[in-house]
Amino acid sequence: MTNTLVIQGTLLNDLRTDIIIKDNTISAVGQQLAVPQGAEIIDGCNTAVFPTFANMHSHAPMVLLRGVGDDTPLDLWLNNHIWPRERRLDDEAIYWGTRLACIEMIKSGTTAFNDMYFRLPAMAQAVADSGIRAQLGLNLFGNADELDTFDPQPHPLVSYSVAPHAVYTVNEHGLRRATLFAQSHNTAFHIHLSETQKEVSDCLAEHGCRPAEWLDRLGVLAALGPKIIAAHSLHLADDEVQLLGNHGCTVVHNPNSNLKLGSGHRFLMAELSQAGANVTLGTDGCASSNNLCMLEAAKTAALLQKGWRNDPTAAPAALVMEMASRHGFAALGLKAGRVEAGWLADLMLVDLGNLAFVPNHNTLSNLLYAAHSDAISTVVCNGRVVMRNRQVEGEAEVVAQARRCASRLMG
Repeated sequence: MTNTLVIQGTLLNDLRTDIIIKDNTISAVGQQLAVPQGAEIIDGCNTAVFPTFANMHSHAPMVLLRGVGDDTPLDLWLNNHIWPRERRLDDEAIYWGTRLACIEMIKSGTTAFNDMYFRLPAMAQAVADSGIRAQLGLNLFGNADELDTFDPQPHPLVSYSVAPHAVYTVNEHGLRRATLFAQSHNTAFHIHLSETQKEVSDCLAEHGCRPAEWLDRLGVLAALGPKIIAAHSLHLADDEVQLLGNHGCTVVHNPNSNLKLGSGHRFLMAELSQAGANVTLGTDGCASSNNLCMLEAAKTAALLQKGWRNDPTAAPAALVMEMASRHGFAALGLKAGRVEAGWLADLMLVDLGNLAFVPNHNTLSNLLYAAHSDAISTVVCNGRVVMRNRQVEGEAEVVAQARRCASRLMG
């Protein structure tokens, strides 16, 4: 039996529009469409519709460590504050932390995220129970011995990847092993790349080349190409930009995390795109970005480009919205990020009564530059309503359980 959802009279590209969703796909978009018998109807008369976001770099369970070790350099933050507490995480904490992260993402318009962590079965169950999409990467260190027991199992709306932490925490053997695993299992390869200047300096000292060049020497770029998701990609030389572009890699800009950790701000958005890379956007984990709001990340990304380039035309709203949505979904192999017939039904309604949309001379501009996530009223993922009028099913229990798990971690 086909499940049908109809959104009537929402604002799309300045036109009052009806949207018909059948199962998980948008089947029709137009004016005054006939309502199929038995369809569920959402009144969109005081809303505008947008595609949802794909958060392309996160560590979802780290929401339990929000605020821990703030205002500390990255190496000290990891070694003194984060990694010791992460060792206390068990399946229960991972599950409820992921559930909490998923609710935060839903309430800020995200329906897909690309993650890097561990205890993936607990995470996968949490994602499935939340009703959104995720690609979960197994975090690897050293020789990548974690792969010995990694057996990716199909799960609704969940896929898997290998996720070597970085070139400074995974050795040559581990990186080669992760590459072979990704090839044989047809998974993505998700890695922190050139996040800090120290990472670059250390790589030059140890290997005589920069991080992206090191991956190229090891054959990772040639073997995996578009399957590579390089988070941060902040401190790149011109030839590294060209390497990532030539191989069609996905790069993920994490502006809020980069700024808060003092990692840098001159992300080469235009250069990477022109070279052929798929440029996307992410929040990073809540322990470094402090929230999972892609709307905030998108605004920061746009303003940073305009600021450091001294160019108000850099990173226009439409381009940044594509980075935050369609480009990310494409990297995950999903036909989403457009409100068009034939595309997956991942979309959000924003409340035009919210003060950020008064007046509403430019709806996209208001969303990106003026609005906060509280303007997002309804979210649909895979054709299913996961938030209606700011209400997410089970939120109270998730919050209570996450508080309990977070307290235990800090004990």
